[in-house]
Amino acid sequence: MAVILGLLCALLASAACTGGDGGKDGQGERRAAAQPPKVKKLWELPVPGSVGSSRVLWTGRDTVVLHDKERTEGYDARTGDKRWTLRLPKGMSAVCGASEQANAAGLGALYFTDGKKEGCNYAGVVDLADGRVQWSRSIGRSNEGISGNKISIGDDAVTVTVYCNGVEQFRVSDGKPLGSRLKGDKACAHDVSLTGRHLAVKEDPVGQAKELVPGWIHAEDGAPASFALYEGAATKPLWRTKARKIGDELHGIVSDDPLILDISRAGHRLLQTYDADGKPVQTIGKRLSQIGTLAEPVTAGPFIQGNTLVIGYQRDPALYAYDLDTGKVRWQKRQDEAHLIGVRKDRLLAARQVTGPGQQPVWWLVSFGMSDGKERTIGRIAESRVQAQFTAAWDDERIYLSRMSDSTGSSIVAYPLPPSGGERRTYDPEAFSKPGAEAKPAWRKGDLRPDEVATACEAVSPQAQRAIGTYRKGMPPPVDCTWQERNAPRHAERTLEVRVRAYSPDAPDPSGTTARKPASAVALARKAYDEAGRGTIENEDKDDEAFVDGHRLEGLGDEAKSAAFGTVQGSRKTGADVMVRHRNVIVRVKARTEVGLSTVWGEVPPRHQVEAAAQRAAADVVERLDGRIPERAGPPQGGTTTEVEPVCARLRSQGAALVPGAKVIDTTPGRADGRAAGCEWETDDYAPELTVRVVAIPDSPLTGESAQDRAESEIAEAEGRKVRGLGDEGRLERDTFRGETSVSRTHSLTLRKENLIVYVSLQRWHDPSASQLDTDVRRVAQRILDQY
Repeated sequence: MAVILGLLCALLASAACTGGDGGKDGQGERRAAAQPPKVKKLWELPVPGSVGSSRVLWTGRDTVVLHDKERTEGYDARTGDKRWTLRLPKGMSAVCGASEQANAAGLGALYFTDGKKEGCNYAGVVDLADGRVQWSRSIGRSNEGISGNKISIGDDAVTVTVYCNGVEQFRVSDGKPLGSRLKGDKACAHDVSLTGRHLAVKEDPVGQAKELVPGWIHAEDGAPASFALYEGAATKPLWRTKARKIGDELHGIVSDDPLILDISRAGHRLLQTYDADGKPVQTIGKRLSQIGTLAEPVTAGPFIQGNTLVIGYQRDPALYAYDLDTGKVRWQKRQDEAHLIGVRKDRLLAARQVTGPGQQPVWWLVSFGMSDGKERTIGRIAESRVQAQFTAAWDDERIYLSRMSDSTGSSIVAYPLPPSGGERRTYDPEAFSKPGAEAKPAWRKGDLRPDEVATACEAVSPQAQRAIGTYRKGMPPPVDCTWQERNAPRHAERTLEVRVRAYSPDAPDPSGTTARKPASAVALARKAYDEAGRGTIENEDKDDEAFVDGHRLEGLGDEAKSAAFGTVQGSRKTGADVMVRHRNVIVRVKARTEVGLSTVWGEVPPRHQVEAAAQRAAADVVERLDGRIPERAGPPQGGTTTEVEPVCARLRSQGAALVPGAKVIDTTPGRADGRAAGCEWETDDYAPELTVRVVAIPDSPLTGESAQDRAESEIAEAEGRKVRGLGDEGRLERDTFRGETSVSRTHSLTLRKENLIVYVSLQRWHDPSASQLDTDVRRVAQRILDQY
């Protein structure tokens, strides 16, 4: 079966294989300056336009189908002779979409447009043998502009998406409607993925939910959501399981057999295998970026054959082969500037560009065993220029590549594929490189190479993750080294982001005309460290401005600096930043929390724990780089008060009197070391609400401030007029909102007693008295202060 795809830059070098032998399987040997034998092309077909404008749509029934925006044509796979040109059904103006694959019978599914309505509003089936359209049928309103049109064909059904991610099916043989598998509704919130064999959905119906504003419904409203998997034309799913309306998403079907889904659970995106009951069995590889397509964090694959999945990630120089039964790495190789094509039988096809004789680019076709990573050589396929990105397709006997020749222009070229996957002998791609032709960087002893530090950020420990509240047992590291929680619960976001960069030394001028001495890797890293946040570094993170006046942090790497921000009362954001230079490597850690609702204040850690998370993460990475255990921060220190009392119990009677009938929520952070407590009295809209928070501020290792200094800065940053007679100092802020028929007042009081901060906020509607609110918040605060 042919698979058509845009090839991705990133692939394998022929050495450094763990679990295999890198291509040396007993009979293989490397011979300097030897080239693979040339593969004789079977045929070449000129195509109009540039490479990529015409693509191989399908292969099957000894036919190769090419498609561009003007035409769809079938060619004899053995000779390249044209067999047919597609004739559009009556009333149709163009082909506007196609199934990814043809089915086993050699039929492909197409989308057509009549040019009268927006999008692809007709579906049909074409026979690859003769190009005849077997039938075409209106599908109703197109899904154009929602999440794109999708179409697949299996043995029994053509499956299409319609408006708002609804799904309709038609019988392959004659186009008879087989009914809806999923009804689109006004929320347009369903997720749909389809192959010829399976249809996977996240059904997220709006139910009886009302539009808050025209065209928008709150994401958490509506009927319960679920995941479901259908097979073929079956009207009942193979399984259906519960799904969260927020944080659970279906991104796609990665494999039919075994079933692998690209899926998000509670905001964490994973590749997972599933059993017959819809339960996840194994998580494969790393955690993926939540936003975007699979192609964004993944540079190669995923490719699946049997119980092996091969995949390559951004930022990581390795290509991994995972055992689908265990989830463990079966083998890995280093990626280089070649192209992975796809799986043929039990081998992974690849095209590697090398420098041949005369320094001319040459392409070698190779293959790798899916189960062991062992390399075989198919041969040399092209000496003329080939675009860096091209499309390919293959069947059991041939591979079809698009290519650009200086003499003949764009073309599709067919080459034979050996049944064995190639000869066991491997060849050295560096054999023809001229020594000294390209100046190499002047690395020094002790410099760390980029490949050595590529996965160092994954060293962040569970302790650092727990400190900020992002740890999940058994969860693999994120591909972008950003540990994040956004949906557990919502409006209580925690993020721990780590970036590691190894600076390379300048290369010397081979001509000798430059007088300037090449900068060392350490010098370049030191310069980047010194200039962080000063606006001289291209595409710099704006948050790096915090390092301009950053605090010198001892005990990490060769030098380190840090900063932190966030208050108990005012800002809903808290952050900590650490930058470390270790030799020629810069480690950058950013920890952030954000509270969207006061009722979830306890779901995020207090600022001193955010600081601890950033400091611990930096230390973890430095340990990975250096091999020695750096100094790590201990428990929070400093301040006269080091532990606070529970708030809800202390204010039980006062809270009930001020906010009658309220729901009492203990918002004490679970990761506060006893230094923070909180309570919330919440009612329905237009009713009183009371918020109380108490924090014993510790010293800040990331800013160098003492507990007393930090507590004083809390008051300095608070808004409102000064308050006397309560604690050492305080401020009272009054906020008034006047509606058409009533007035809402919110009075917020922030007090300091030595290093203890007490924050009280009371809101009332319906023309409350400002002086009475002042009295009420003062009494609540005094009740808290009396304990200390």
